[in-house]
Amino acid sequence: MPGRYSRWHSDVAVSRSLRESIIRAPALPGVYSFLNKDGTVLYIGKAKNLINRLKGHLSNTGDARHELLLEKSVSVEWTITRTEVEALVLEAELIRIRKPPLNVRLRTSGRYPYLEITVDETYPRLLITRERSNPKERPRFGPYPDSRNLRKLVEFLLDTCPLRRCTGTEPKSAARSCLMGQMGRCPAPCIGGMNPDEYRENVQEVLRILRGDWDRAKNRLEQMMQSASQDMEYEEAGRFRDLLSRLGSFGWPAPESIKDRINRDVAAVKENWGVIMRVRGGRFTCVVRIPFDGRWKLATLSERLSVLLKSYYSQTGDIPREIIVQEMPDDESSLIEWLSSKRNSSVGITVPKRGGNRELLELAQKNLDQFLVRLSWKYPSGGKEKVEAALESLADIFSLEEPPVWIICLDASTIQGSWPVAAIVSFRDGYPDKSGYRRFSMPDEISRNDPAMIASAVKRYLSSLEDEYPDIFLIDGGITQLRAAVSAAGEVWSERIRFVSIAKREELLLCGISEREIRLPMDSTPLTFLRSVRDEAHRFVLHYHQQKRSRGSLRSVLDDIPGIGSATRIRLLTHFGSADRIAAATIEEIMEIPGIGRRRAIQINDHFKRENKSR
Repeated sequence: MPGRYSRWHSDVAVSRSLRESIIRAPALPGVYSFLNKDGTVLYIGKAKNLINRLKGHLSNTGDARHELLLEKSVSVEWTITRTEVEALVLEAELIRIRKPPLNVRLRTSGRYPYLEITVDETYPRLLITRERSNPKERPRFGPYPDSRNLRKLVEFLLDTCPLRRCTGTEPKSAARSCLMGQMGRCPAPCIGGMNPDEYRENVQEVLRILRGDWDRAKNRLEQMMQSASQDMEYEEAGRFRDLLSRLGSFGWPAPESIKDRINRDVAAVKENWGVIMRVRGGRFTCVVRIPFDGRWKLATLSERLSVLLKSYYSQTGDIPREIIVQEMPDDESSLIEWLSSKRNSSVGITVPKRGGNRELLELAQKNLDQFLVRLSWKYPSGGKEKVEAALESLADIFSLEEPPVWIICLDASTIQGSWPVAAIVSFRDGYPDKSGYRRFSMPDEISRNDPAMIASAVKRYLSSLEDEYPDIFLIDGGITQLRAAVSAAGEVWSERIRFVSIAKREELLLCGISEREIRLPMDSTPLTFLRSVRDEAHRFVLHYHQQKRSRGSLRSVLDDIPGIGSATRIRLLTHFGSADRIAAATIEEIMEIPGIGRRRAIQINDHFKRENKSR
């Protein structure tokens, strides 16, 4: 074949090396990767028959993404698997690890927790985890977007079917139980408070409830309440009554057209968002919304549905009997086989045309439609939607793989070189995290040098970090402050953390080492959010500066009073809090301070009177 390139459909240039590597592919199931001239993986896919699938890429260019793939690729690599299901699992794992630019992925940040039961332990525990991997293949349920509701669920389960609450793989033997055991909220296996058979039955009951057997849990509690009432144990009967009430508070009833108790999930996709609505035991138990990354427009609806199902169910063991979708996803047969193997029983994927299941699908689509309306950049309604919209937007603006979980902002303050300070505020999941606020007192030699104060605060703050670090480090200032922060952070931290400065008036954003300029509409949600973070840092540092200035001026006034030592100055400061309050105090009020008699109180009072006359 003459020349380096051969022209295929849509006049796409396909390299000879790519065609030659495709021809060598085997007729076996496996996973393949398209590579460019630098060896970077551009796209990862799977196939039941590798050579047929790869030839299909050449013979049908399809869309713009496909054409770009053929233009940029120079070779193909593949890994052979035993079955198509193994190829599906390997494909999902390789996409997660390598993050190829032409694959559409979900932004599965670790913000949603799961419930996990440690069945590999003698006395299993119920754990909340955010770990994506599950190497011990423990039963896992979730994700749970509402962490407050999750904590209520955990407390209900542990009150209904007590399991140990202590840490460690095995309970430590002890002479007496812990406080939870003494309160009757732990079965106390450490002192033999419950035999292993009873404990295992509690574990199974927790598993049944999490799998959606609400009716069994309700019947069990009703029987226990009646039994306690008959035995005239009214306090215990009242406890079971309260548990029944709490059980009814989880989730909400499915439409009346759903007559059965089949566990099912409803999956829908629109634009760059996917939604999963969980129905367990005839009740909606959760709604999970997950965004796609910035390349979602390159994928068809069926491909996005396939990505949603593969990504979602790879992280959880809560596989329902039936999954309702808008249209059949790509790789339907292999998806069904993989889900059935994870569930150890058959799983169906259906596209309902009428009846109760159709009503469920329309409900999920309506839920997603309303969510997208609220998530509009310029017109989000509630505070929670605004925050979520802002974080999603910031991920796109700053080229982050996931929405930022931890954002901090630094500001410095001084007045003509006096009382120089800096402060950092911390935001987690879009909300202030007061435990992460930090204050820094600056040395006088850099008090008139704002970039130097920024650099000093950055160094001191980063040196205190251990395993976790922020996603975005916001600096109040312009290019000079940004350069000072990046220089103080060094190369390693500058690669890990996205440093961004926000200048006043123009509200211009400067990003990272490249100092890329970003201008956003003044009424856009992401800029409004960043300004609120900056304003909180400004408020916090000014408050600290005022505190320090007030204490400094108070000490300077008290220093001028003859016969007043440091201990008395501290007692005056602690008691009154400011110079103005001391000046307004009577002699009797000053005498209330331990160690200050009438003579010294008169001396202090006269001093402030003279100060007021001289002003």
